[in-house]
Amino acid sequence: MPLRAMFEEYIAEFNAGNASGYSRFYAPDVAFRNGAGDSLRGAQAIVDYYTGLKADVARSIAVQGLLTGERSIAAALASQFTALSDHVVIGPTTLRSGDRLSIESIALYEIEDGRFARIEATTLRRAVLRKDEI
Repeated sequence: MPLRAMFEEYIAEFNAGNASGYSRFYAPDVAFRNGAGDSLRGAQAIVDYYTGLKADVARSIAVQGLLTGERSIAAALASQFTALSDHVVIGPTTLRSGDRLSIESIALYEIEDGRFARIEATTLRRAVLRKDEI
C-alpha cells in the first residue's frame, strides 16, 4: 500500500476510535513518544493509553501536510481535544468539562515491514479555549 494511503487510513481509524483498526499499523514493539514527552513501548501500550484518554476527551486529528519517504512519513498534524469531564490532564494542561485544547505538531513515523516501528512527535503550538470563552 502506498504510504500516503496507509497514513490516511490510519488517521481515519484513529479518528473513528477504532483501536483494532489503527493498532494494526503498529509494529508489536513500536516505540512512541508524543508531543507532551510521554514515551510508550509496544502496540498494546499505545492502544491502552488512547483508550484511557478516550474516556475523558473527544479527540480528532486533521492532517495539515504530509511527506513520504522510502520508509518514513513526516506529518503536520492539528489535534483537538474536548474534555468530557473535569480535571483532565493532557501534558502540562488541565481541562474542565467542555474546555478545548488545540495542538499543532510534527510527527515522524518510521516504517519497518509495512508498520510503524517508531513514532516521534513534537508540539509546535498549543492553545486552550475554556468552556466559558466558547
